[in-house]
Formats: sequence, structure tokens, C-alpha cells
Amino acid sequence: MSNARLLPAAALLFAACATSTPPPSPRPAPAPTLPSDAEQFRTTLEETWQIIAARENRVVTPPTVDFEAAASIPIPEHRSIQSALELFTKGLRDSIQTSLHRSAKYRKMIDRALDEEDLPRGLAYLPVIESAYTLALTSRAGAHGMWQFMPDTAREYGLRVDWWIDERADPEKSTRAAASYLKDLYRQFEDWPLALAAYNCGPGRVRRTLASTGATSFWQLLERSALPRETRGYVPTFFATLLIASDPQAHGFTLDAAIQPAEDSVDVDGPVTLGYLADVAGVAETTLREMNPSLRRGVVPPGGARVRMPAAAVRQVAARAASLKNEDPDVAFCSFTVRKGDTIAKLARALDAPADTIAAMNGLSSKAELRTGRSIYLPVRARELGALLRHGGDRAVFYTVRKGDTIYSIAQRHQLTVAELRELNSLERDATIHPGRKLRVSPARGVTAGGM
Repeated sequence: MSNARLLPAAALLFAACATSTPPPSPRPAPAPTLPSDAEQFRTTLEETWQIIAARENRVVTPPTVDFEAAASIPIPEHRSIQSALELFTKGLRDSIQTSLHRSAKYRKMIDRALDEEDLPRGLAYLPVIESAYTLALTSRAGAHGMWQFMPDTAREYGLRVDWWIDERADPEKSTRAAASYLKDLYRQFEDWPLALAAYNCGPGRVRRTLASTGATSFWQLLERSALPRETRGYVPTFFATLLIASDPQAHGFTLDAAIQPAEDSVDVDGPVTLGYLADVAGVAETTLREMNPSLRRGVVPPGGARVRMPAAAVRQVAARAASLKNEDPDVAFCSFTVRKGDTIAKLARALDAPADTIAAMNGLSSKAELRTGRSIYLPVRARELGALLRHGGDRAVFYTVRKGDTIYSIAQRHQLTVAELRELNSLERDATIHPGRKLRVSPARGVTAGGM
């Protein structure tokens, strides 16, 4: 089990240890209160640390403590929370510490989104038990991203989830969607433990369970084992995380100060590959891919997208953002105007591509009828499309170029001369081939009717 996905195992353990002997219903512990002048309190605390350190003749950096998180949500007293805290401080210490370190990059952004929705800042630590702030994480159930949205819920809250883009992996957009969702859940239940349970297993499940059991709180549902085991552990783990964030040193952790990454974004017309965009920006392609995990194909899709990149690289890209799609030689997608008689199945056969891929990249079902004159996108380079469609009716055979292939080795493998291979694919003498490109490797036996 990946350390990034802490919840399932922890949830099962906490649920098991929380359902033996029913204790009295928990009572909310009073929320830590901040002084009227919180900034002055921080300053005083830091000065106190420096005085203590001076007595020891050494400088000590005061620990980061998230006062706002500590004060934002009352933490109930329940043995399941203490069980979670014990496991986090022992068996899962390294994973929790890694997650807390990773949170520093996102907490400023998350706090802004929570403030806009008038939500408790303590919710900024919910990703600790959801994803460990890992943007590209996908659960076995299909939840994805930092906030682990399921596709339908993501779309309901305005996130784009399709063949090209999955905004569940976009940190800022998914955070705003999560804040809206959490606000709606709190409006329904008027109780954070129940709202968090609903975030995990769905509000309908929580409402039905409350109605069928007559319970009025999450903790009563926990004691009766009325919710899924994962959910019964999920809520205690969140409150254990909040206890750690509110006083990390007391539990043997450190919390880094929140930072603002030195990055910016620019709108880019697509399609254009992140590889080409990286060349223009003067950064590594891996950097752009890591900063833009929502671009599922490593391509800015048709219609364009906002691309994150190091702030210093934005200027180089911004001036050419509208024209890059016409310059990128490696875009493996092109637009196509549907002709009379064209179907997804016929186009798939001609291009030697899965029909499901053509359908998905155009937001269609694989059996959808294509309207003549409609513009769609196909998974092929524009320079190859004409030849593929011309020879699509003669059961042409195509070969997908692999790493290490040369024009000579491909020609030999398919009993062709280099000249024949070049002619079949309209290759110039100085043309280079890249892995993933499809080359026709069977001689033409006829030409089908129909033009571009």
C-alpha cells in the first residue's frame, strides 16, 4: 500500500478499535482561542523562545504552529481520535511528516480558498489523509487528485474531466471545488464530523444512515458501526491530523511555514505538446509535466488551456502563446472535417486507432453518428492524415515507431526498400522519425474515393 494513501489502512484500524465498548457520547473540547491581537501573541511567543535559547547560548528557530487551524474547528474528545494520534506518531510518523512538509507549498492557496467560502482553516489539513497533497494520486475507487474527487462529483462542482484534461489534478481549481463542496455539506448537516463523513462516503449515505438509526451525531454512528469502516476511521484521522498541526512539536513533528511557489501561468492555444512548450520556455519538459498534471496527454488541448510554469519562463511563452500550435512539429493530433459516409469505426480502421480513443477525445460515444461538415479531432499528425485516409480502404498495415528504430531498420523488417517506405509515408530524405509515430508499411493496392 502506498504511503501517499494513508486512509484505508488507518481507517480500518481506527474503526475496529473504536467500536468495542461504547463510551459516553463525546463532548466537543473548547476550541483554542486566539488573543485579540494574534500577531502580538506570535511575536511574544517568538521572543520567549529567543530568551530561552539565549540562556543556552544558542539560537533556536521557533517552531511553526498553525494557530488558525487550531482555533477553527472544535476537536471532540474520543478514544478513536487518540488511537489515530498514537498510530500517526508511531507507525505512520514518516508518512505524516512527509505530508506535512508537502503541505507548505499549498497552504497559502488553500487558506485563500477557505477564507473566500468562510470555512475553517483547519480544513487545509484534510489532504493529509486524502492524498498527502499528491496531485496525481488515483484511488482504487477512481477518486483522483489532492482532494480525491470522484468524476461525477468533480463535474458537478465545475471541474473538467475528459480525455484531454482532468482538473481534479489542478491544485487551485480542485481546491476551490472542494471548498464549495465542503461548504454545501456543512449547510446540510450543520456539524463538521457529519460533513466530513459525507465528504468520504457521500451525503446520501449519511442522511439515510441517520434516518434509519435515529442517531444524531457521527460519533453515535461510529459506536453502532453504522457507516462504512473507512468512514468510521476517516473522521478521527482528520481530527488527529488537526491536533498535530495545532501543536506539532508536542507530538514529535515539524510544520514548515507556508510558502508561495515562484510560479506563474499563461494561456496557450492548443494543441501543442508540453515538450515543445518546454523548449520555447527554456525549462525541462519534466518540470512542465509536474506543474501541469491535469494535462493528461502532455498536450495543451484544442481550444487551449492555462499552463503553469516557472515565473521566469512566462515572458518567453506569452508572446507566442497563440501561434505555438502552428509551430509544433510533434503534435500527434489534428482537426478533420467529417465527410459524407464517415463514421468513427471507419476512421478508426483507416488510422489504425481505437474507436474509443477517437470518440473520447471528441466527447462522443463510440457509436455516435458523425454529422457531415462537423470538425473533430483525430489522433494522427496532420502531415500523415491524408495518406492514411487515402489508403484506409485497402487494409493497409501500419507500424508504430519505437525507440531505437530507424527508417532503414523499419524498411528491412517489412521487406521494403527505404525509397518505398519514404514514398508510402511522404517522407523527405532528411526526415527524422520519433517514437509513437505510425508509418505505413504495406504497399497500396487501391485508392478509396473521398477527399479531405
